Amino acid sequence: MEISRREFIKLAMGGTLAFSAWSTGCAKGAKEARSGISNPFVEGGKPLLVSVQGKDPERMLRAGLEALGGLKSLVGDGKEVLIKPNFVFPQAFPVTTDPEMIFLVARLLREAGASGVEVFDAPGTYLVGSERETFDFYDLVRRGRQRGIKVTYGDAGRRREYVKTKRQGWRAYPEILVHKKIYHAPVIVNMPCLKRHHTSYLTCALKNNFGAIYGAQRWDAHIRGEGFEKMSEKAHERAKAPFRDETHFMTALAEFADAVRPELSIVDARVILIKGGPTRGKGELKKGVSRFILSGDMVALDTYCSQIMQEYDETYTTEMITPYLRVAERLRLGTMDLKKVKVIELRV
Repeated sequence: MEISRREFIKLAMGGTLAFSAWSTGCAKGAKEARSGISNPFVEGGKPLLVSVQGKDPERMLRAGLEALGGLKSLVGDGKEVLIKPNFVFPQAFPVTTDPEMIFLVARLLREAGASGVEVFDAPGTYLVGSERETFDFYDLVRRGRQRGIKVTYGDAGRRREYVKTKRQGWRAYPEILVHKKIYHAPVIVNMPCLKRHHTSYLTCALKNNFGAIYGAQRWDAHIRGEGFEKMSEKAHERAKAPFRDETHFMTALAEFADAVRPELSIVDARVILIKGGPTRGKGELKKGVSRFILSGDMVALDTYCSQIMQEYDETYTTEMITPYLRVAERLRLGTMDLKKVKVIELRV
């Protein structure tokens, strides 16, 4: 079963869609979810988190990676690496990941011994008309080709591009559909921006995994989390949907991240989007933050970056994202307790 963004929204808002119907029967059986490599960036039993401040991005990233222990433990004897950016909308950084930083990380991965690097995302947001728009906005495919880096994008509405997966403990969706490129990637480097979000309150390491999930499933989570205030009571009854189910959305957010499990996340917080998001409009750009934050622990990263957002945005508090942090911690994606993390803060 394949479904377009417009079809899904129309069905959802009309109350005629049973929210599990599109997934049941899409494929027979489900594969065990991607496990990835256990966090290689650990010291003395504690996950490492490195925060680097500076003005020169390459110096900052090299210093941060060195403090983590380097990329050799990640790429091993020549693994292929997939870079997962945030390409939600055709707007420049920090709405979307800075292509120059993507290409820089790709170069550093190859220097460390990666046999190949591919950049991939499947934006599929119903806010845009085409998955290609952000890639075209940056002329990303051509620029990648010039650097010897493969750049590809997926179709969020094309069911056959996705693998149905399962893991014990998932509650929002017992089965999650993950893009084949993500599912089969030997190593994934997650490269989110740091910005506000209208439903999750924060976009960081965990939320960036939405772009790996089948469109209908992520749209369902978003619509439930955003509410159905315009639906009639009869429509609600037919759809079996509450007016707003934030718990479902927060749980799904963590479980989507669990279905992906990137080995390394690099948060670009040189400039952050405060007060609104995930796109420009109501949001404001806060310049001068000038940080990269790196870790193999997504929960610690989101906790640490949440404190940065709280420092610069008086409308935000970490309590807003505590529900999905708790779920992610239960799923063993990391720890919220930064006392259990070795935090290294550098200036270069």
